[in-house]
This record gives sequence, C-alpha cells and structure tokens, in this order.
Amino acid sequence: MSRAASSPSSRPPGPFRYVRWEPRLYPGLLNRTSRVRADIRTDLKGFPDDLVDDIELAASELHANAVRYTASGEPGGEVTRRLSLPAPGRVRLEVTDGGWAETRPRVPDRDSTHWVEAEGQRGLLLISALAVEWGYYQVLPHPWLNLGLGVWADFAVAPEAVPPGLDQFVFTS
Repeated sequence: MSRAASSPSSRPPGPFRYVRWEPRLYPGLLNRTSRVRADIRTDLKGFPDDLVDDIELAASELHANAVRYTASGEPGGEVTRRLSLPAPGRVRLEVTDGGWAETRPRVPDRDSTHWVEAEGQRGLLLISALAVEWGYYQVLPHPWLNLGLGVWADFAVAPEAVPPGLDQFVFTS
C-alpha cells in the first residue's frame, strides 16, 4: 500500500480539469461492500494499481461504517459513493450516510498497546494512514438534526498517472 503514485511518463501533463464520476448508490447492507470494491476497480481503471488498492480499501471501510453506525444500516437505508479529481494531484473519495449517528467520525484516542489489542474501530486510523487528508461535513447543516454526513478522503496521484481523455463527468454503468 504505497503512496508512490506512478512511474515517470514521457507524456507531459495537460492543464488540470476538475473531473467527477456519476455517484453510485448502494443499499445499506454490509454484503454490498464487495460491490463497492468492484465498482471502485471499474471506475478507476487506468489509474495506478497501488492507488486503486488504497481507495478500494478506504471505500469498503467507509461503506461499512455508514451501515454499522448510521441510519444507512436501517431497513431501506442507502449509502452514496462519489469520486472526483478536485485538484491537481488528488483523487477524492466521498461516502455519504443516511444520518442519525450519535457520534462524528474520528480516530479513537488509544495508545499503541490498546491499538494492538483492539478488535475493531481501526477503519478511520487506516484511512488516515492511506489518505493525504480526510474529513467530514454535514449534508444539510442543522443545529440538532443529523441528516447525514459525507466522509471524504483525498489520495495523492501524480498528474501524469491520471488516464488521458477522462471526460469532466464520467458516467458509470
């Protein structure tokens, strides 16, 4: 799980263009995590394998968190996944949940001994190690209602490693 974006290319990078993929909507079920991973592989075809591996792992962790800890895991709940190139050298993964979580995403405060012994709650720690930066936002800011959170993670990609010819809006199948 290397952060090395790619090997050098003889192709000079073109001017930066914001790119986004059509959002994907999943039922709020843990058994759909394999579909989330497969869709990441499909949508990021042509990107460096190490980068795709990291984003695939982060997407499955965020999907599982949304299902386990929010209304997304309730009957009829859903999880939305988005991908974009928001800035040069960045691929952004966003996962939006159905809200009603009692807490906000955070890496639990534990010392190294407790992390070794922990049986769970390592997902955001893993994402913080793989991503350049991560965070969250309220889907619809409200003083006392949690109507959903979008958790995002940015991953480094060398501009020359971005597949050529991406449309500004990539349709998914």
